[in-house]
Amino acid sequence: MLGGAAPRLSARRIGAVALLAVCCASAEPAAAPRSVLVAWPPEPEVRAALRYVMTELRRLSNRFRYASLTTCHRAEAAEVDGERSLFLDVEFDMLRGQPSRHNVILFKDGDGAVTSMALDEFPHVELREPPDPDV
Repeated sequence: MLGGAAPRLSARRIGAVALLAVCCASAEPAAAPRSVLVAWPPEPEVRAALRYVMTELRRLSNRFRYASLTTCHRAEAAEVDGERSLFLDVEFDMLRGQPSRHNVILFKDGDGAVTSMALDEFPHVELREPPDPDV
């Protein structure tokens, strides 16, 4: 097939592709777009959310006790099950130049109080190990 002619498309295949294109073009968005909040310098709502995230992250494990917030790249608000939630894209310095970027969701109740937090994955931290005396 290196030097041969290009494969021919059947009318059935062309019709299926055209139908798929029409369906995709006329589809309604499934969810309303999120409202983007000013992430840096943070708005009061974002600042409170970042404070909560850092407090809870440090409480999760002793390995995270030295974590510090480096940057909040993005903050978006959205309605989830009728309640306002915040979607954060944050970067931490876990320990002496060990960056770790994560997506965090803060779930709030009707009064605006944070009820829970979801983290995309646990940050990895390399702690300084004492040298092996046998080596």
